[in-house]
Amino acid sequence: AHCSMARLLWMLALMAVGVGTATARDVGEKPNIVVLFVDDMGIDQIQVPAEQRTYGYTGNKGTIKTPAISRLAAEGMVFQTWYSGFHVCTPSRAAMMTGRLPVRSGIGSPNGIYAPNAPGPSQGNNNVFTAESVGGLPLNETTLAEALKPAGYSTLCVGKWHLGQREMFLPTSRGFDSYLGIPFSQDIGMSFWEPKNYEGSSPYQPVALPLLANVTVLEQPANLFTIASKYATITSDFITTNVESNTPYFVYYSFNHIHGPNSCGAEWCGQSARGPIGDATEEVDWMVEQVMDTIRSTAAHDNTLVFFTSDNGAPQRPDGNTPLRGFKASVWEGGYREPGLAWWPGKVKAGSASDALVATYDIFPTVLALAKVPLPDVTFDGMDISPVLFGQSGTAHECIIFYKYPHAATTATDANNLAAVRCGSTKVYWYTDANGPPGTTPGVQPVGKPMVFDLVKDPSENTPLTPGSTEFTAAVAAAEKAREAHILTIKVVPDQNALGNNPDFIICGAPDSKIRFPRFPNCSMTPQFWNISICGSPATKWCNETSDGSCPADCPRFGPGSKPSPAPPPPPGPPLPPTPPVPAANAVGCFYDHKYGGECDLSFIIQGHCKGKPSRKVPYALTHESCNTLCYLSNSSFKYFGIQDGGVGCFCGDSYGRFGAARASACNVTCASNTHEICGGPNLNSVYRIMAPN
Repeated sequence: AHCSMARLLWMLALMAVGVGTATARDVGEKPNIVVLFVDDMGIDQIQVPAEQRTYGYTGNKGTIKTPAISRLAAEGMVFQTWYSGFHVCTPSRAAMMTGRLPVRSGIGSPNGIYAPNAPGPSQGNNNVFTAESVGGLPLNETTLAEALKPAGYSTLCVGKWHLGQREMFLPTSRGFDSYLGIPFSQDIGMSFWEPKNYEGSSPYQPVALPLLANVTVLEQPANLFTIASKYATITSDFITTNVESNTPYFVYYSFNHIHGPNSCGAEWCGQSARGPIGDATEEVDWMVEQVMDTIRSTAAHDNTLVFFTSDNGAPQRPDGNTPLRGFKASVWEGGYREPGLAWWPGKVKAGSASDALVATYDIFPTVLALAKVPLPDVTFDGMDISPVLFGQSGTAHECIIFYKYPHAATTATDANNLAAVRCGSTKVYWYTDANGPPGTTPGVQPVGKPMVFDLVKDPSENTPLTPGSTEFTAAVAAAEKAREAHILTIKVVPDQNALGNNPDFIICGAPDSKIRFPRFPNCSMTPQFWNISICGSPATKWCNETSDGSCPADCPRFGPGSKPSPAPPPPPGPPLPPTPPVPAANAVGCFYDHKYGGECDLSFIIQGHCKGKPSRKVPYALTHESCNTLCYLSNSSFKYFGIQDGGVGCFCGDSYGRFGAARASACNVTCASNTHEICGGPNLNSVYRIMAPN
């Protein structure tokens, strides 16, 4: 049940680009690299042997079982102070992929503070890319895959990307030979596991969650019940094929787990004593087992370096980051400190542990040093930590930088940008988030009185050091020196988040889905995946719209205990019947289509947008005649159709004019996209009575 669909997907990916383009060589010269990158995992959500940990790493006190990850740790090194490059998804991934803090690539600056007038719906104080982001990881940034390709590496990206969903930013445009995955967090698109329609939650628009092979949509919505087996299979096949061809390889295995909505396969539903988050984590452990078993079985196992870590801390919950303070999206230790493991038989000592200050962005320079690839000529925040890996040194970074908002233009002036610095055992905060120790005040700290903690003595950050004490003064002096030195290296770069959002950049495998499957959300390429049961309970009610409550034929049910079949190819879109001219007498007026909160005047959308509900472009030329016909085909009982925004939208409904009529002269403007038509102006509809096509 796991493998048949996964192998089909892998073959599709192979047909698209092949396994790799590297020339065969002695892989002993260059190590194979695997980065296992979990989404939203805190330091206490996996188990490692007790002798390798100081705190954390208990699997939430044993309620989450991770034997494969524990074995990985036992055969390698556990890091007690491994830091991410940021406290949320997109910026932390940019740091890992480039070896540079996200402030250098213009990623992670919240529009609500620094670009409130960005195009498209604002993302508020969110630091991540959306399903319709205009920006992405800048093309002048070198990814780890791009650096390794000239050295003969075959490269694969699996899972979550979240560095831009436009084709120019996707993995196969950024150094990866192949990609199979969901290009952003699994709650940024709708699925049977996340059935909400996002009304009022701009810019997360109502689009089905896509699964891509390279740049081709394979499933939309993605079947999250089978995603783990797909990822594990493609990775195992890739590793085996490259070892057999004597080609060094790089795998970036970026789990969609354990980010909400905590999806997992049917086999893991209800298995963990910790609940859904434990189920998802235990499925991660299964995927790690599959990948590691494949690596161990190859002749190149002793020439393979594996890293295991996470992009940021666990979201707000009582135990994911124990005993650290804070959680995802905060600058407290719980937001930045992650589990960190390294494995390389014969090179990394089995059963070892390290207290060195290391970070996710150290992977880039470390891997390039081991592969004998020169670093690009840019400023790096990461460093080569191979001396730590090989037991030659117990130290790495002297200081670690912590940003709250990485906005390059104001780094030197806003304390809530570069918020904290850790040097040695002490961490100095010029800005703190909420949920601080009792008696402390969040926000920018008073001048000359930053909040300081000794993280060795007080890892939970419960007791700030006394201002003016010897330890306090020394800690502040060291941190301020590191802070000023870092600021001198910052250059102002374009703010990628400020480029805003555009519904035209949503990934859509079925632009005509609203015509073929009108009961389902936009872009439903595989509608049978809307009505899957989650752990035995119905996930959605998309299908239950027939009068007798039965499931329509185009939405078969399946769930735990049943065997899903591969998705049948969707039928081709119906040909558009002849579209006779719409008589001028059918025009009934000119009315506002969305006023104030973006409400739709004509409620059914063929193409266009209002109230945060875009529809992809239909595969027909949009004219008065085609809009009339498309509305009639969607529902023959509709009475009216309307043309929006100079010909870019088509709407249908039984009534119109809820927001009042516009002056007649406002309707008599030439359409922007169809110059031979007459349409409404901005925010106006020319409304017509629908007539049956011949």
